[in-house]
Amino acid sequence: MPKGRASKLVLKYVGPYKIMKAIPSTSNYELELPMELIKRRIHNRFHMSLLRPHNSNNDVLFPSRRKAQLYDFSPPDESEWYVDKIVGHHWKGRNIEFLVKWNLGDSTWEPESNCNELEALDNYLTLSDIKRWWDLPKRVTMMSQRKW
Repeated sequence: MPKGRASKLVLKYVGPYKIMKAIPSTSNYELELPMELIKRRIHNRFHMSLLRPHNSNNDVLFPSRRKAQLYDFSPPDESEWYVDKIVGHHWKGRNIEFLVKWNLGDSTWEPESNCNELEALDNYLTLSDIKRWWDLPKRVTMMSQRKW
């Protein structure tokens, strides 16, 4: 599921999906998953304890009930991820990684090789009052504590 979302707010079940194959010896089912889930490397085989039967809406009993909407697994493919700012760093031995905050809200640790040509790195070094990244302190720092 998408990063940055509280686990208690993420849907417990998504679907419905068509059952393609039943494997009684292991109590598993193979489902026909949409490409969005396959791209996220979600395997199509599930144990029966993880599945629930689908009960469709009864329009006669509940005429104004909205149909279930598909879960938004990620931003649309056409949206581009831009570096918003670098908010921290840490050292792993002789290598350094920077905590990159992306414009769509996600944050990831990226190696120096992915960040060395970013304007955000220049801004981070300026705020740290340092000219070169290898002069950064060996302790973990978070720039979010400082004023931008």
